[in-house]
Amino acid sequence: MSAFDPVSRIGGKPAIPAGRSNGESMRHLRLPAALAGFVAIHGLVAVPAATAAEALQTMVVPGATCQLSIPTTNTGVRPKATGFRNESTTTSNFVICPLVTPTVRSANANPLANGYIILSSLDGQAHSVSCTAVVGLGGNVVFPAKYSTKSIAIPAATDDSVSGSWTLADFGQSSGDSIDGSAWFSVTCNLPPQVQIQSLQGNYYAEIGD
Repeated sequence: MSAFDPVSRIGGKPAIPAGRSNGESMRHLRLPAALAGFVAIHGLVAVPAATAAEALQTMVVPGATCQLSIPTTNTGVRPKATGFRNESTTTSNFVICPLVTPTVRSANANPLANGYIILSSLDGQAHSVSCTAVVGLGGNVVFPAKYSTKSIAIPAATDDSVSGSWTLADFGQSSGDSIDGSAWFSVTCNLPPQVQIQSLQGNYYAEIGD
């Protein structure tokens, strides 16, 4: 999988009113974009968020953070330092993995430009995995849950890996620079025997100042 290239998006810098120093300007706090998004979601009244510079950052979440969708003790699935592994030779299990960004970003709750899940084989055999990414919230009219399912072909080599990826088009979104509702992003896979989830990755927009 190729490395992510940082991308910057620069917004305008607000001017300081005449007769006011930098220190005085700093004392007039503005509502951060993330808080503005939270307020919009919950139907409260807020002042408009100021424009700020943004940078596209990369985040990695270890596979060990995944968990069984239906907890049971009768399974070979377990988290380890190298990933979330299905060490069973006979039984598949549904596994859910969150990709949580450190920011909501805006009223569209759209921090993620894309999301990835990285998988590999444990037994030297090729496998096929069905994974469903979900954004949004169930029962929420502003950000309804949207689903996108993909079949991912895993190579046989145990020292190789493959990624399943999702972008805004996978959720029926035709415009914008990121996935609406991706402040709530998860991937659920029907993890076959002898397959592991190494990690989740994503590019997200973060404010870097004015």
